[in-house]
Parts: sequence; structure tokens; C-alpha cells
Amino acid sequence: MFDQRKQERFDISCPIEYVVDSFQSDVLCEGIAVNISNSGLCLLTSHSFTEGQEIAIKSIFPIPLPSEAASVVWVEKSADFSVKTGLSFSRANRLANPFC
Repeated sequence: MFDQRKQERFDISCPIEYVVDSFQSDVLCEGIAVNISNSGLCLLTSHSFTEGQEIAIKSIFPIPLPSEAASVVWVEKSADFSVKTGLSFSRANRLANPFC
């Protein structure tokens, strides 16, 4: 299978707190970031998302995030009820090279 990623991914296993549709909710949700790049991250959670949905990352990461705002790009639901979600950081807030 051809890898369509535009940015190099870095494996990470980091708890993450986020708010779904941040302008409408103050409820913190939790998940695990499993990899990260300058353009986004992969989130493992029990929360079901829809493509295009916006989230706000509230956790403090061991590395600077390109943006606290992200949108859902893809969703994979597993038989064990976990949900793997691809998030894209907001372009407006991305840093040039936060991982360098």
C-alpha cells in the first residue's frame, strides 16, 4: 500500500485531553496520541467522530504542538469499540518546524 503521508510521523504514546466542538462544549474527553507530525496526529479514543469535526487539544504535551485546534480527517472504528482518528492541525496556527 502506498503511504500518502506528507509529513514524517513520530511514534508517541501520550494521554491527551480534548474538547469536541470547542465553541459549544466544556466537557473534557480523553484519548491516547499514538503518533504525531507537523501536520497532525493519530488519536485512539472511545469517542466517535465525523470527518470535518473540530476539536481543541487541552493537554500539555512533552513537545510543542503545531496548533491546539485540529479537524478530523479520517475515522476507523474497531471491533473492540475503540476509535482511531486522524487529526489535521489547523493550518492558521501551525509552527514552521516544531519537531526540529
